Amino acid sequence: MARAVIQTLLEAGCLVVEAGTGTGKTLAYLLPILLQGQKVIVSTGTKNLQEQILHKDLPILKKHLSFKAAVMKGRANYLCWDRYRRFLRQPEFPFRDEIEPFEKIRKWAEKTPTGDRAEVPGLPDDYATWRELSATAEQCLGTNCEDFEICFVTRMRRAAQEAHLVVINHALFFADLSVREAGFGEVIPRAHTLVFDEAHGLADVATDYFGIQVSTFRIAELIYDARRSVKFQSLSSEPSREIKRELESLEQLSHRFFQAVAATATPNRAGERADEARRFRLRPEQISADVKEAGEGLAERLRGFGARFAELGRKEESLKLLAERGAKTGEELRSILAVDDADYVYWCEQRGRGVFLHQSPIDLGPILAERLLHPDHVLVFTSATLAARRGRQWSFNYFKDALGLSQSGRPVHELKLDSSFDFSEQAILYLPARMPAPEHPEFCRSVAEEMERIVKVTRGRAFLLFTSWRNLTRVHDLLADRLPYPVLLQGEQPRSALLQEFKERKNAVLFATQSFWEGVDVVGPALSAVVIDKLPFAAPTEPVVEARIERIKKLGGDPFQSYQVPAAVIALKQGLGRLIRTREDFGVLSVLDPRLRTRPYGKIFLDSLPEMPQTASLEEVRQFFAEREAEAPAPRRKPG
Repeated sequence: MARAVIQTLLEAGCLVVEAGTGTGKTLAYLLPILLQGQKVIVSTGTKNLQEQILHKDLPILKKHLSFKAAVMKGRANYLCWDRYRRFLRQPEFPFRDEIEPFEKIRKWAEKTPTGDRAEVPGLPDDYATWRELSATAEQCLGTNCEDFEICFVTRMRRAAQEAHLVVINHALFFADLSVREAGFGEVIPRAHTLVFDEAHGLADVATDYFGIQVSTFRIAELIYDARRSVKFQSLSSEPSREIKRELESLEQLSHRFFQAVAATATPNRAGERADEARRFRLRPEQISADVKEAGEGLAERLRGFGARFAELGRKEESLKLLAERGAKTGEELRSILAVDDADYVYWCEQRGRGVFLHQSPIDLGPILAERLLHPDHVLVFTSATLAARRGRQWSFNYFKDALGLSQSGRPVHELKLDSSFDFSEQAILYLPARMPAPEHPEFCRSVAEEMERIVKVTRGRAFLLFTSWRNLTRVHDLLADRLPYPVLLQGEQPRSALLQEFKERKNAVLFATQSFWEGVDVVGPALSAVVIDKLPFAAPTEPVVEARIERIKKLGGDPFQSYQVPAAVIALKQGLGRLIRTREDFGVLSVLDPRLRTRPYGKIFLDSLPEMPQTASLEEVRQFFAEREAEAPAPRRKPG
């Protein structure tokens, strides 16, 4: 891999590499890039990999090379001095139990060199008050802020400017890239060489950041910030009363509009959670007169909001920012409701109490061709899951098509490297001989029975992963009370807390959906089984998926073979990849979907997985564990 990176640097080219877990791919790209002496940006998909690079890989390299490195995170990770001081003057906590953690923040704020919330000991991931203490790009005063010189984001940016190597994440990269063309707000320094690790998720992140979203939460946050600002500014009584009335009117119009939008959605299906996300296309003929009228009224009121706060903002920069946010939100709402750009798909998502309207690009190629894929950049894309089998060959076409690499005109070099782990010795693939089809009424009951059998063999220590909340809920209801092991359920605690409890309990069983399919590391015997209910095909009715299928058909392609199957293969490889993380790990992988054996495309999935023993017998799985546990000289300890 290092040789391929060197060749790419010499040619100023583009390289796509699938390198399995344990191959040392991070050092393989870092060493030659740092030796060349030019600035490099490394973008990762997860915080785990960022931490690994900073605390494991870079210390090794610094023993032999002299270079400066910096890490950059999104603005929301950093304390904002201006908003922090405002909060101290008028503290408002959404929940009483958030008062105590705030005392830790106060003590930390007095001495922190970075302002990164990750330094605060024991601060929960879902600590709601943090939004009052940090600033989004829309809330940041920039150079007009009196704290600009001591701002933690300013310091972060200056450190990145001076560094040879800058480690960021995909969300920050595309957020920055999406505003860079407009000439404002960019944070990431320019670099000749860009490396995208965990690149399999790039297309989804880019789709989010090059689209538009207007939601109940976005408008509620705007109103909340406006009320806080008016209260803080201590405006005279009459203007203050007028603004309060206008904000109440805006709140009512927002409620009316999003209620009208939600009324166009289909009701929940039987067995579906009330808070499970529902997504549907917004087509011109589906947008009713009520929705249009309410949407136009809301957009006009947002424009009025912008004008009102622009007038107030002549003397106060924070009010001016509110004016810009209000006007921009109104413009973007009008853009979504117009449904008039064939290059975008318009859709709605209902999640819990929230309603989200989206305008998402169907084809990322033209967008990224201008901003990322041009010859000025040396590009390296790598992940443990980028390729799928096509006959006897590995194909990267799905990944390249998703980012527009195939149409960029640039030559793209490809490399496929197997994991250094010995799956033939460390893993066994269990495919039960008799399972009903996923659409069969008895599928979930059969899944519960098979999962129970597997978990008894492994004595707990299992991830039970599902492709939908509906299946998860049904199987959990059937199985949870029958298991003699600690049962954890996604949604009962924040993800980090669930993961920590899973590791500490030693023999726990976790029921989870696809958010646990990647970016999760459990090293050692605490995880000995990963069981997946069915092949992770994206629903063809998902709005973005449906629009991309339509586009491929229109161009004369086969969307099932070129898009849907390889996307599901990569998702399955990610899910099963949770099991083997070191050379000492071993366990059982299982997929309970009979289509792996009965459909022609099942062979593509099986051929795309690492070579390992395959069985339909749980007795063979039992024997596998007996042999591996007998070989283990002592209980394995987790590093760190």
